[in-house]
Parts: sequence; structure tokens; C-alpha cells
Amino acid sequence: MESNLLDSLLDLEEQFYKEGYDLGIADGAHTGYTEGSVFAVEKSFEKFVEMGRLYGKALVWAQRLADSKIQAKSEQPLMQASDKNDSLSLDPSICAEMPRLPPHSARLARNLQTLMELVDPASLDMSNTEEAVNDMDERLKGAAVKAKLIQRAMGENEDTLGSNAKDGQKPGDGTGSIEDISALNVRH
Repeated sequence: MESNLLDSLLDLEEQFYKEGYDLGIADGAHTGYTEGSVFAVEKSFEKFVEMGRLYGKALVWAQRLADSKIQAKSEQPLMQASDKNDSLSLDPSICAEMPRLPPHSARLARNLQTLMELVDPASLDMSNTEEAVNDMDERLKGAAVKAKLIQRAMGENEDTLGSNAKDGQKPGDGTGSIEDISALNVRH
């Protein structure tokens, strides 16, 4: 009987290890699924916020472009050409207070039209498939590139939302970014 008792004591460590391992596997599967779901929601929210921000910028740029065309037509009454990009006009009152765009450029209008197509919320696939996620990522990257092209064509500053720059400062002028060397003293 004593040998039976000692054998069970020797197997006790393995028994507790196996029991702990099985509980860890079950708990890890549940926790991993929960954490993965939360991570997926956070990342998709970030992507859609960026897509919405780009869509808002595109709407404002389209209105400013339409306003500049209307102003150009009123300044030159002999010009009676109709333009297919006039359908972008949304007529918000705040755009009237913004500075006018540089002279009309066909390239700017094409880039803006492409940006509007990329960020159009009605055409975004909201399904949770690999194909839809890849399409969303490609559209977001393409839209970001088009937005930068449009900003440069309009002579606007780059966005500083994601950076540490304040009041339009660029790295190297005291913002404290890792590339900022303006605060370093030169040693001779």
C-alpha cells in the first residue's frame, strides 16, 4: 500500500503540470480570441477614421475647386464651357471663407476625382474577408498618396496630425523629434 501512495506522490507534479497546462490552453484560447477581436476592431476603426478624414478633405477640396471655377467664369464672361467636375460641388458656406485655389489645373481635377472615388464611403466593402481587407488597405494607401499630391499642387502644408509638430513646425526646428538636431550644441 505504501508503494501505491509513494507512486501517486511522485506522479503528483506531472498531474498538476498537465492540469495547469490544459487550463492554460483553454484560457489562452478564450483570451486570445477576445484580445484578437478587440485588436481587429481598433485597427479597423483607425483605418476608417483615416478614410473618413481623407473623404472630408476631398469634399472640401472639391468645393474649393468648384468655387474657384465659378469665380473664374464670373471674371471671364466670354467663357461658357461646362465642366463635368462641377458635379462635385456641395455648396457649404465655410468653403467661401477659405483661400481660393491656384489657377485651374486638369491634373488637379483628375487627382481630386480619383481621390473621391477611392474614399467614397458608399463603395467601401465592409465585409470581413481577406479580399475586402486588402482592397481597403490598397485604397487607403492610394488615397493617402493622392491627398499628398493634391496638397502639394495646392501649395498647402503637409498634415501634422500624426506627428509632434506644433503650429506647422517642421522637424529640425525645436519640435523635439528624433531627427531634430537644432537643440544640440556644436563642440569644437
